[in-house]
Amino acid sequence: MPDENAVERRTLSLEALDHSGQRRIALRFPYDKEMIAIAKTIGAQWSKSNKCWHVENGSASMKAIFAAYKGSAWVNADALFAKKESAHRPPAKRNPNTLTSKAPRTPEVPLSSAQAEALQRMQHKLEIARYSTRTIDTYLSATKKFFLHFPTKLPNDIRTEDIERYQHYMASERKVSNSTLNQVVNAVRYYYKDVLGDARRVKFIERPRRERKLPNVLSEKEVSALLKAVDNLKHRCILMLIYSAGLRLGESLALQRTDIIPERKQVLIRGAKGGKDRVSLLSDRILVQLSEYLHAYKPNNFLFESPDGGMYSATSVQMVFRRALKKAGITAPATVHTLRHSFATHLLENGTDLRYIQTLLGHSSSKTTEIYTHVSTKVIGKIRSPLDNLDL
Repeated sequence: MPDENAVERRTLSLEALDHSGQRRIALRFPYDKEMIAIAKTIGAQWSKSNKCWHVENGSASMKAIFAAYKGSAWVNADALFAKKESAHRPPAKRNPNTLTSKAPRTPEVPLSSAQAEALQRMQHKLEIARYSTRTIDTYLSATKKFFLHFPTKLPNDIRTEDIERYQHYMASERKVSNSTLNQVVNAVRYYYKDVLGDARRVKFIERPRRERKLPNVLSEKEVSALLKAVDNLKHRCILMLIYSAGLRLGESLALQRTDIIPERKQVLIRGAKGGKDRVSLLSDRILVQLSEYLHAYKPNNFLFESPDGGMYSATSVQMVFRRALKKAGITAPATVHTLRHSFATHLLENGTDLRYIQTLLGHSSSKTTEIYTHVSTKVIGKIRSPLDNLDL
């Protein structure tokens, strides 16, 4: 067990890195044999030119980093978050008419020491509570933007009425979606309630009304055409596995070789959304495909690995999916996540009980799973309209 004082002195700094034209995450720390050994376990590669270890830039890699270094080092991702936000910020429009009719966005300014310290405390608290890497990223990013909206105020001096004004600004001027506004509420509530211990300050903060949008779903015929359009064995295995087991993209890329259990025809998903483990199906077809893939590619750690041995790129899978859609002539709006929605809908249409589908998907509430009854053409098709019962 590592010495607590030694852990306090160790800091792992994460930065965005462009390595040979690829987006990577740089892992920077003073020379330390244990830190290097941990980096190798998550597939990190050494860059002589940049003098750092690096992994693929993505949420799955972030999850692996935090999990691997937990208890061994303090992970500081401030520089990475700042880089992400600046990279995704659209260029400012120069139209003077737009500027007069709409208030400009709050300009990016450096965090004050008090704001930076508050975010560090929040990150530490979130990590102790074992929130997922994606949730930590989302909460820290939303809270940082919230703090920067009040550049002259210390985080502890921001009052309830300030929070409500920020909500109004996000809703009426920024016109963000309900889900984005809800993320802001969750993040700010967490800081003041769980980090600062002041629940009263956010007790009466209003939440936006929840949007209930129906998921996009492909028909069985369209899924078949999509998978046939993928020639590469590795790419076909990834998409087939996502569809056949109802996986999220990040879940499929985080799979280890040992998570495939062929004798039970099961796949084990570890630390999924909400930190829950679950088991899903392995079809006979995907088992045959995976056997061919493992024989041809021989991955070492992750089931699907990038050419340098790390976790495979989510961006690459999304590109493969878009090319397959085009090749198959499918014009319906769809993303990789649509395969998960299609998995659930097709199970329902084939007579699988909603309770079992809920378990396979890892939904906490049956209400989340029930949404697939609204998009199932076979289920709706069995319902007879009262108009057809009239004697006209």
